[in-house]
Amino acid sequence: MVAFAGVLFDLDDTLVDHRGAADRGVRSWLAGLGLADSAADLEALVDRWFALEARHHERYQRREISHVEQRRVRIREFLPSWDLADDVLADDVFAGYLGSYQAAWRAFGDAAAALERALTKGLRVGILTNGERHVQTEKLRRTGLLRRDVPVFASSDLPAAKPDPRSYTAACSALGVEPSATLMVGDSLRNDVIGAQRAGLTGVLLDRAGWSRAGAEIRRVRDLASLAWA
Repeated sequence: MVAFAGVLFDLDDTLVDHRGAADRGVRSWLAGLGLADSAADLEALVDRWFALEARHHERYQRREISHVEQRRVRIREFLPSWDLADDVLADDVFAGYLGSYQAAWRAFGDAAAALERALTKGLRVGILTNGERHVQTEKLRRTGLLRRDVPVFASSDLPAAKPDPRSYTAACSALGVEPSATLMVGDSLRNDVIGAQRAGLTGVLLDRAGWSRAGAEIRRVRDLASLAWA
């Protein structure tokens, strides 16, 4: 069994409840806009919002468009009947959702303790996240998880985003640990397990709801308190 020297945590939906915040945020924002005439209309709008988020955030991660551009294209496609050709206006409308989303940020109850436990064990600890550094750092600050002894490695500062092997190896190099002695923990089978394994790390899937259909060969935990460092 490997004795790990370092651990990398994913951020969104691992340490911080991104999906929950986004769901609460978009529903609050839509209620303020008065766009939904029925419960069915609301659910259809929410589904469309998340489909656009997934499509265009992936394009941002591939560096086809910038972080700001993916916000603008999302809001324009979501509200096609609105005249949002002007960038300032598009940004202003998106800001309505953004404020509701940020107000809903919450850390998972086991997140702070997991970071502390790993550090107490003498591990090098970092956070490896796909996103803009300033956004992700602010998310950690507002949720009480930002620590000087836990560096944040955001894809905006890395050679590539997860699951590109360069993202993991760059984070490991910055932590001063070998990939083979590093644990990657996150909720995404693609980004936090398979991608990590291909880069030489050990990946652990955080499956809080128990819904993953990953095979039995995938190492998984239901919560961060269940992590083992060896």
